[in-house]
Parts: sequence; structure tokens; C-alpha cells
Amino acid sequence: MRDSSVVSLVRSTDYRVEALGQAIEEALRLIDLPLARLIRPGARVLIKPYLRHGSVRQPETRMVSHPALIEASIRLVRDCGGHPVLGDEGSRYLHKPPLHPDALWLHLLADRSGAELVSFAKAGGRILPSRIPRPREYLLTRAVLDADVVISLANPQPHPSLIWSGAVKNMFNALIGEGSSRIFTLLYDEEKIASAMADVCRLCRPTVSLADMSTICPGYKEELWRVGLLGASTDPVALDSACVQALGWNPADIPGLTWGERLGVGHWQRERIELRGLPWSALPVFDVPRPPLRADPPETALQGAMRTLTKTTLRSRPVIDRKRCSRCTDCVRICPIGVIRQDTSGAPHIDYTRCADCMVCADACREKAIQLAPRGWVAALRWPAGQVRRLWRRGKAGHVWRLGPVALRWHLEIAKPVRTPRHHPPPVSVEEPQNMDNSAQAPRENGLALIVGAGPGLGSALARRFARAGMDVAVVARNGPRLDGLVAELQALGVTARAYACDITQDQQVVDTVRAVCCEMDVPKLAVYNVEHFGPGHVVDIETAAFLECWRVNCLGAFLVGREVARAMLTRGRGTLIFTGTTAATRGRDGYANMAVGKWGQRALAQCMARELGPKGIHVAHVIIDGGILKDYAPPFMHERMLGLFPDEIAENYLALHRQHPSTWTQELDLRPWVEKF
Repeated sequence: MRDSSVVSLVRSTDYRVEALGQAIEEALRLIDLPLARLIRPGARVLIKPYLRHGSVRQPETRMVSHPALIEASIRLVRDCGGHPVLGDEGSRYLHKPPLHPDALWLHLLADRSGAELVSFAKAGGRILPSRIPRPREYLLTRAVLDADVVISLANPQPHPSLIWSGAVKNMFNALIGEGSSRIFTLLYDEEKIASAMADVCRLCRPTVSLADMSTICPGYKEELWRVGLLGASTDPVALDSACVQALGWNPADIPGLTWGERLGVGHWQRERIELRGLPWSALPVFDVPRPPLRADPPETALQGAMRTLTKTTLRSRPVIDRKRCSRCTDCVRICPIGVIRQDTSGAPHIDYTRCADCMVCADACREKAIQLAPRGWVAALRWPAGQVRRLWRRGKAGHVWRLGPVALRWHLEIAKPVRTPRHHPPPVSVEEPQNMDNSAQAPRENGLALIVGAGPGLGSALARRFARAGMDVAVVARNGPRLDGLVAELQALGVTARAYACDITQDQQVVDTVRAVCCEMDVPKLAVYNVEHFGPGHVVDIETAAFLECWRVNCLGAFLVGREVARAMLTRGRGTLIFTGTTAATRGRDGYANMAVGKWGQRALAQCMARELGPKGIHVAHVIIDGGILKDYAPPFMHERMLGLFPDEIAENYLALHRQHPSTWTQELDLRPWVEKF
């Protein structure tokens, strides 16, 4: 490592390709490394941007390298007679379905600019040793290791745990397949992860690094930082150090930079960096406080030892399911280090002594015949537990015996305990509290509001809003004692409030709960079913028991509660019943089959009940929550920019539905934040 490093920072505020090309040439000239001297005619030049596949409709708010910067770099390489190669760490598939052109911007850019687009996985890989205790080795792509020149296009951004993501982290994507994610789960600690990133950058050190700081997007749809700089250096550590000092941050606080110097990648101290273009006195050019770090829960020594053991010795390996394998040899062709071979029968076989567990073969397999599973003595130890889980899944799915005209069906299910709440005495004082709606124009409601599913988000907001409107409130949840704090808060508003425990998928429990509410408090004048359950998974992978559980909560529970509440309301000839739905109630999506089927059924139930009960005085409505509901612990900028639905505002709409005149009843209401797409 040299005694000092040279970094250049030049002004760059224009995202036109020609302007960026001039800025790149100026930055390289200042560090005495013009491309004409760096690139020989015919040299293979790998351009390594920071990539995340998807559309780039607003490039300035990107989480990828700006397309104009990539195109400008390709043009400069071609002008010098080099062969530009655009590295793509995301393409691992041999067979891709046709996608919309908006999702193939990188491929279209490569075709337009005359660059060769290569996949890091398909280019093959090499296993190299590390200089840190864990991991002991890395599977790195040959596309980076064998290139004549490597130009790293860093996209500097604040990182929630590593503080900074720049030139050092950009080379971390040279790891093939699941290598990067495995390191995150193996090391867990931010300091250790930063050491692995610096170690990978040491092995894949780029010839020159460019940092685009024209604009920085610090968070999801947050206000842009318009820094207006472009940096260049042969030392990625020094380049990152200059970039963070341009924002007024201390590079000593960034573990990736300190580890970079410790492993011999470069320098981060100002006295060992020669800054050109802009003087040190001109920094910072954009003074902004450093965002707070994500607070991860601390890990005990035992937890760390168990996690390390699970991710190393006891880790699962890629296993080929012979029954599902079609012998298409896709896994043989895609394996980066050639450890998958065909046996005499033509079936693929994995050499586990050399396998790096990159899981590229699993991504390439169209039949999904390769999955992670334990092997050897680890599989033998886990076999009894696996058999118990398999029998339990079969038991939950059930079995049917047919005995002539009679069929017997049995199934197993977990008897989840229903915890009875502690009933609070009514408040002694009946005076009007100060925090109630005291406006003379604000209409006051009487009667009882029943909320089934009074969780800490929307359910609690509904309870508080109905109480402020003057309604008594009954809240229902499986875990009754969890509602003690909410009940006390509602009683402080001067209304009667009680909590009830109920499993809404059990017929008799729902009947008993609704009857108890009617006897102890009153017949509900307003009832809200605010329960949902979602287990993600693709249709081919969903267990029968998991599908039934989602359907019971989302659809069967809505039917049971709706039926019993409707029976009670019909005795008075009036009432409002509202079901809380989701986007899945109107359209199904990949991975949402569990929720969509149940929510579609809930929506159909609401429509049937509205047509049946409307003429009898019961207003039935279905509310589609098309977007995420903001929690109290969400980042402040999400509340400021309204990047989600406010639960208090949803509650206002529910109360407005209840107050509607019968001549203008709404059956379905669609709520979404202003930034949500239809």
C-alpha cells in the first residue's frame, strides 16, 4: 500500500451523457490517470455499476447507478478502443420470461451503447481465501478477476447499519449467488460485515473507482441531497473518505473504511489523502447530519455460537430431488465452479467437497428440483424432527375415510389458548373529559361500538375515535389481557369499555362472545371486523394447513362474526357492520394466494350481506385498505410525506360510514395514500 492516495472531486450537476463524460475525463485527468493511458486497444474493460434490477422511471431518486453515468462510461471506453463489458450481478437464469421493456433498462442500455452484458454467475467463479476469521473463503466472479481493467461506478448512499455504502461496498457484489446474503447472516455484527466487505474489495480491487454524488437519495422517497460532486481515485477507501467528508461526516466512524486500511486496501485519514479539484477547505460542500443507525438487538455469546454453528457446520446444502429433476442439465451449465456433473444415467450430481453453496443452480432450475436441505450426519440428527413435522402437517391437512355412503374425516389442530381479560370497573367520574370532542358542531353518538381485532394499529385507533364520539366500546382479541391498557385509556375518555377474549374461527366462542356483549353492555350499534392473517408463499409451496388457517381467519371468522352481529342488530332494526379488506380482495398477486382467497371471500360475503340486510336497516360496508398503514415507530419522513395511511384518518372514514344517511349508503370504500399506484 502506498504512503498516500490521490482523490479528485469535481463539480457535476448535469445528468446528460455528454456532460457526465466531460466530468469523468476531468476527474481522471486530475489524478493523472487519463483513460487513453489506462486502456489499451482491445482491452477487456469491465464496468461495474451498483445494480438493483427494476424500472428506472426517476433516475435521480434511484437506488442504482444512474443510467446516464453508465452510458457515458461505456462511450469513453469505446472511444479509447477498449471492449466495454457491463457487469450484471443479478442475472443468474438461463431461461428468462419476456419482461416489460421498463424492467429491462440495463439490457436496452447495453444494446444501445454497444456494450457486452455479462452475468457474474454465468462468467464462472474462483474460490479465494480471506484474511479474516470468517468467512474463510469467497466465491468471486471471473468477470471481475480476469478483466484487464475494472471501472467501479459507485452509487454513494447512507446505509442503515454500515453508515455508508460507496466504492468499497460496490465490489461486494462480485460475490456470486447467495454469497453476500450468507455473510450478512453468518456475521450479524456490523463491524464484522464491514471487515468482509473490505476483504472482498481487497481481492477485487478495481483499477479506478468513480463516485457519483450529483444527487443522493438518503431513503425511500425522502428529500434528495443535491451534493453536485463526482469523485475519482484508484483507492476506493480514500474515495469514500473524501465523499463522507464532503457531507461533514467523520470517516473514522465508518467501519468499512477503518477495516479497508487495516487490510491494506487504502487510506482514510485526511493527512494521507491528496485531494485535487476541490481543496479540503471547501469541504463539506453539503453539510447534513448523519442519519441514525438501525438499532439491532444485542446478541449473547450463546446466541452467537449457535448462529455460527447453524450457518457453518450445521448449514443446509443444495440437494437435488430426483423425482422432480427433468435432467435438463441447466444446473450443470450454470454452476460457476463446475461442481455439478452428470452420472452415467444422465442425472446431475453435486460434488459437495467443492460446492460453495451459492445456490445459482437452484435459481436456474425450472423444475425447482434443487432446494436447501441438511445432508449426512446433520440430516440423520434432524430426521426424527422432520418425521414429526411431516406427520403433523398431514394431521392438520386431515384425512377422509369413506365407508360406503358414510365418510369420516379427521384432522389435528393447535388448541391456541384464549386468555380471558380482566374486567375494569366503570369510571367513577361522569364529567365531560377535556380531551373529548367538545366542539358544538361535532355530532355525538350513542350506543355501543364492537371492534373485533383491536390490535395496536388500526383497531386501537378505531376504539379511541369511537370513544371520543361518545360511544361505549367493546374490544375483542384472542389475548384479552393485552387490551387492558387500551380499556383503561378508553375509560379515561368517559365511556364504558370492556375487553373480551375470543377465537373468531370457533363457532361457539363467537356466539358466546356476541351474546355476552349484548347482555353485559348492549346490542352493538356499530361493529367492525378488523382481523386478517397472511402466510406468504407460492401456490406450489403452500401447505394445506397453512391455506386453511388463512381462510379461517380471513373468511370463516368474518362470516361467524357477521352472522352473530347481524342477528343481534336485527332485533333493533338498525346498525352498521364494516369489514376491513385489503388490496388482495380485488386482485390476486404472485405469493399472495393465502390472503387473496380469504379476502375475496370476505368481500363477497360483505356484498351478499349488504343486499340481504340493507332493506332491513343494517348498513354493511367493505373498506379496502390499499396501502401500508403507518405505525407509530415508522420513520418521521414517512409521516411527513404521507407515505402510508394514517390509522386515525382511517377511523374517521369508518365513523363517517356509520353516520351516513340510508339514502346514500356506501357499500365499498377504497382508501389509499396519495403516492399509492392503482
